Amino acid sequence: MTVDLNGLARRVAEELARADQMPYRPDGGGGLATVPIAPKHSKAPVAAGVTYVRDQARIADFIDHTLLKAEATRGEVEKLCAEAKDQRFAAVCVNPVWVTLCSDLLAGSQVKIATVIGFPLGASHSEIKAAEAALAVRHGADEVDMVAAIGHIKSGDWQHVAADIGAVVKSAAGRVVKVIIESAALSPVEIIKASALAREAGAQYVKTSTGFHAAGGASAEAVALMRLAVGDALGVKASGGVRDCETALKMIASGATRIGTSSGVAMAQCLGRGPLPLGELLAGPDRHAGQCATGVCSSAEKAGQSY
Repeated sequence: MTVDLNGLARRVAEELARADQMPYRPDGGGGLATVPIAPKHSKAPVAAGVTYVRDQARIADFIDHTLLKAEATRGEVEKLCAEAKDQRFAAVCVNPVWVTLCSDLLAGSQVKIATVIGFPLGASHSEIKAAEAALAVRHGADEVDMVAAIGHIKSGDWQHVAADIGAVVKSAAGRVVKVIIESAALSPVEIIKASALAREAGAQYVKTSTGFHAAGGASAEAVALMRLAVGDALGVKASGGVRDCETALKMIASGATRIGTSSGVAMAQCLGRGPLPLGELLAGPDRHAGQCATGVCSSAEKAGQSY
């Protein structure tokens, strides 16, 4: 791996400092004193690469409709797929044992099937992750969300991290690979370096979180750093604790192109099934209640309740 990770971390920190978004401190601890929220976008990316949807995207276009709890039943997975087809979500995301069922249920639809690899710890041997990815692809997975070797990231063993991602990318045989870096457990510089390695190793997305780590889930600040680290080359998936429209919109405004959530149906009911005025919504995610198609958000806010 030839990427200069330390140089990349310095470049991102300097870029943020020039934008007056944070103090830059070139010290041995990594050089990032605080983490910024990215500038508000007038347009929002919705796919890996440089394809952008402007003001006519649907919230459903961003959603990976997710069910990863261990006790998920066949009936719940069937319901997940039915909802995904009805709402035309980007994908469902399920544990590997349910991929074949989802492949059957979603045949002929545009909904992709995503599954998780090395989940939720990322501590499996690379050969096991690669074999798991290959099996998932054979069963019909379109996308694999792999957990990176978090312990090796924390140890600074970047060669192992890169080889681990590369093994899964190779076994995925051209399918989309999303690399979960567990951003809440990482320092800002570790987020930058892990995201850069995912790009160099051939992945198509970096993803914030499993949603199962004690450190927490996605944050707009982590999404912004990940987007700066990968540029337009990769997608960024915000996952873990994204349960309402305001949070989802903040993630998109910070650079997320996918949202992993079990609350996608509620978001679609809130924001509507049709095209959204994304420029307006992303300029003020906290004011989205005025765009709510059902009145649920404004009612919830008046009652002081979440939704």
